[in-house]
Amino acid sequence: MPRSKHTAEEKLAILTEYQQSGLSCQTFERQHHIASHTLERWHARYERDGLNGLTEARTNNHYSELLKLEVVQAFLNGEGSALDLAIKYGLRGTTQVKDWVSKYNGDKPLTASPSRKQVPTMSRKTTFDERIEIVEYVTKGKHSYTETAEHFQVSYQQARSWVLKARNGGYEALVDNRGHHKDVSDMTEVDKLKLEVRQLKAELADKELVESFAKKLLELQRKG
Repeated sequence: MPRSKHTAEEKLAILTEYQQSGLSCQTFERQHHIASHTLERWHARYERDGLNGLTEARTNNHYSELLKLEVVQAFLNGEGSALDLAIKYGLRGTTQVKDWVSKYNGDKPLTASPSRKQVPTMSRKTTFDERIEIVEYVTKGKHSYTETAEHFQVSYQQARSWVLKARNGGYEALVDNRGHHKDVSDMTEVDKLKLEVRQLKAELADKELVESFAKKLLELQRKG
């Protein structure tokens, strides 16, 4: 699949413009020379992963044979469209789903590439510091959840969950209250302040990106 010519900020600006236009998805895509179903795919990725979901992957993701078979069986059992399953299983788009189904129907193997480590599908125990490091690997390093899961040997769901928790509740939300770790209520004000400072430093990496999008959004609002 060819790389998108749009940056993540441009995609979000286009989505905003579409929502304000009152046009149907097909009409808007046709007028802006955007391929069919592209807006639907961008919107689904943004709803799932935020701005990170609109960023083009820098490397090709590789998936286990077990995951491919699970996706194919879900599709053949009518558990969702190709787009629904791509969102559910954390894929970049519908191409993988259609390709895997085609191979399965043609009795071709769904083998995984032996040249790369596979993204773990099982969760593992992590420390509080590890979870912060994982979140910053996504937010500061601009890595995808799949890349992050492979790098830290955690599951895709864990990586995504921690990023969303930190985004909504700060780094304090990453404290594991089920084990022997310190409860949030037991953290001192100094502890909380240190976490807040660290998070702010991490978010500074996104400052230029956010400002760029804000400018684009203001331009769209003025035109509208």
